Amino acid sequence: MVVVNIRAKLIAKQTDIFDYTTYAFQNIDTGEYVLCTRFPNWEHSIIEIGEEGILQFKEVIAGEDKWFNGTNMIPYNYTGWHFIKFIPLKAQDNNIILD
Repeated sequence: MVVVNIRAKLIAKQTDIFDYTTYAFQNIDTGEYVLCTRFPNWEHSIIEIGEEGILQFKEVIAGEDKWFNGTNMIPYNYTGWHFIKFIPLKAQDNNIILD
């Protein structure tokens, strides 16, 4: 499992009927795009479109990586990038402050 940290800007988000949220971020340093999914039970503050910050996400490989269901370790069914956290960057007097 690979954990990645980047400076990113949220450019789009979509929540489905099962409360899975897919975020589209743009890497501020490279211009590349990242799609990652936040699970319904993953509590996090609201991220606004256009907000910039430090994004942490991880790669999950189906059948190899596992999650704990409260009793057992269960292999993931799908490969993808999972949202971990986002810390907004707020400019103030030409200094960057982590909130």
